[in-house]
Amino acid sequence: MSANSQQDLSADATIGAPSWSRSCRIAAHISRRILPLAISTLLCLGATAAEAAQKQKLKNDYKEWLERDVAYIITKEERDTFLRLASDDARDNFIQRFWELRNPTPGSSEDTYKDEIYRRIAFANANFAGDSGGEGWRTDRGRTYITLGPPQQKEVHYNAANLYPIEIWFYSVNNPALPPFFYVMFYQREGVGDLRFYSPFFDGPDKLVTGTRAIGNRQAALRLIQDSVGSEVVRVTLTLLPGEPIDRTGAKPSLQSDILLSTIRNLANHPLTKQELDKRRELLATVSARIVVPGQNLAITTFPVRDRQGLTRLDYAIRFRNPSDLSLTERPDGRYQYSVEVRTRVFGPDDKLIFTQQKTVSNTIDKQDLAEIKDKRFGYEGSLPLQPGKYRLDFLLTDWQKKTGFQGERKVDVPAVDQDGMAVSGVLPFSKATSVDPSKMDATPFTLAGVKFTPLDASPLILSPDQALRIAYQIWEPRKDLQVHRSEKLEVEYALGQPAAGGATVVREQVDEEQFDSGGSLVNGKTFRLAGRPGGSYMLTVTVGQPGNRQDAFGALNFSVANVSIADVWDVSDPSWQVDADKGILDLQRGLCDLAQGKKDEARSWFRRALERDHADDTARARLVDAYYERKDYSAILSLYKDAGTTDDTDPVTMLRIAESMERSGKPREAISLLEAALTTHPDNGPLYLALAGYYQQIGDAQKAAELTRKGKSYISPGAPRK
Repeated sequence: MSANSQQDLSADATIGAPSWSRSCRIAAHISRRILPLAISTLLCLGATAAEAAQKQKLKNDYKEWLERDVAYIITKEERDTFLRLASDDARDNFIQRFWELRNPTPGSSEDTYKDEIYRRIAFANANFAGDSGGEGWRTDRGRTYITLGPPQQKEVHYNAANLYPIEIWFYSVNNPALPPFFYVMFYQREGVGDLRFYSPFFDGPDKLVTGTRAIGNRQAALRLIQDSVGSEVVRVTLTLLPGEPIDRTGAKPSLQSDILLSTIRNLANHPLTKQELDKRRELLATVSARIVVPGQNLAITTFPVRDRQGLTRLDYAIRFRNPSDLSLTERPDGRYQYSVEVRTRVFGPDDKLIFTQQKTVSNTIDKQDLAEIKDKRFGYEGSLPLQPGKYRLDFLLTDWQKKTGFQGERKVDVPAVDQDGMAVSGVLPFSKATSVDPSKMDATPFTLAGVKFTPLDASPLILSPDQALRIAYQIWEPRKDLQVHRSEKLEVEYALGQPAAGGATVVREQVDEEQFDSGGSLVNGKTFRLAGRPGGSYMLTVTVGQPGNRQDAFGALNFSVANVSIADVWDVSDPSWQVDADKGILDLQRGLCDLAQGKKDEARSWFRRALERDHADDTARARLVDAYYERKDYSAILSLYKDAGTTDDTDPVTMLRIAESMERSGKPREAISLLEAALTTHPDNGPLYLALAGYYQQIGDAQKAAELTRKGKSYISPGAPRK
């Protein structure tokens, strides 16, 4: 798309001031902030007569909440439940729970999701109402904006030659129900009214062109669009999916684009959306509330590690600041119980969620153990399978006994190593080191070369003057033959001092390169005495040089020396790393990391490994099919299907792509069997019916094709008049 036609559509753009003509009385009932907005009531399409009668009994505030505020995000089941409630108190409780289920940080006084939804409604109302004759939130653009948020890019063609006004929005989202990248096109039908969803199948490029030259002639329409706004727009008129192969010669429409549009229209009721809500509902069912305390209540240490296979991961320790932060409940048998949950959300360089890791640790201790740990702080050690790249981590450590969560964030960089380069991944301060069973080395956090290090708190790191600073670190090189550098040595320089004070202590040593393991990593360490040093801030730098390499590797650690007393820790470790590895979960997460970093080929390899370990992993299956389909590698898709099949939860787009691969391989009857099976679990998916109709047409069953076409169109009617 041309640079001068692209522009950002930001939710922070100026919006009209909300009307204060009606106060929101629901907020007073539930003590939650709901912005009063001047938005009229959305008609509930498809409501039953019983529902309509029930709605008449609702106060206006509740009707407006149901039919306006959450119209695009409430599930059918939630809607039905709300309509059956008999009292305002029950409705207030429902509304509070509705938002709590969707709150990114349940229990927090801040609900960023709810605030964002109201902000999107206000933005849509202010920016998309111009041609609709109504309110902007009702429009297709308003629905899309409220459901998905602002697009990453927006291209506008309002005055292009031979074209009705169009807008093209580009999205990059992290929602398992949607493709990772896609377009949504809107156009002004026959130059009148609001901009509506554009469907490659139901509309086609000829509906975008003014005049009579291209009526019913898609090829002529494509030529006019090409001459007017260029080839990229031509491509979007045939498919909304960037990776989908297109047939420009035949102007063949894309049913996969219509699956995308159907999903956007009904995202709240997508099985994966409901599945996520069920998980949250199950979690909240165990507690009545969770208070989330943000800020400085967690001590967090992170450290990139490379294992013997050369795979990177990020080890982390999160600890309470005080021994009293963890509650222990006495049981009838005289033992004491604790229960904590660790939720870690991993965000990529564009600050989009890549994946979430959630672990629960519950155990009991006897009185003897209690006497040993009662004055120590609780900590949890875990690992994240992060590929090289930059990430933001959001930690939430919840004590379910007292129903309190402690939150913290870290930005981390897992370094990549060039073919001729070298890296110091980080500098780890530790209190003690113990040997580890070799079979558990790669599954135990903070383990290097068979030694388990107990990390010190590094946020911030404070040492007493009589305490030694002990550090460990890894040097990373590209994996290579261990014999190549057996006789060479690395030059290591340590510099310890107070920044801007001068007089740093410098220590130099050599390290034999033969110590590198088969994964390309070498572990080293050092101890520094702090006795006699004045209090204040210090920095330790570690510089590693290699003969013949002009670029040194560098690591640094900041700490303070002060007369303070910090309680010792007792840590528990993630018990499920090996289980996750065996199930392919780690492979999937590595693939998602590589995909977020733009490394598609590497991601594809990880997804294949994940699916080999677990044939029910539909996320890995969908991402693999996406990748092969983009390359038009239909034989690879069929090979994948032969090896791993599908499940009842396999998404319709993946099913369509597998079916098309069968058809392109001369197997339309196999495509028919696949889609008929898919319709048993997706019985209201119009594009599946239409694709199936096309395959029946191919084998000569015109009557069956016509029947399926009628049924498919009954589920997809973007051109139907609005009520």
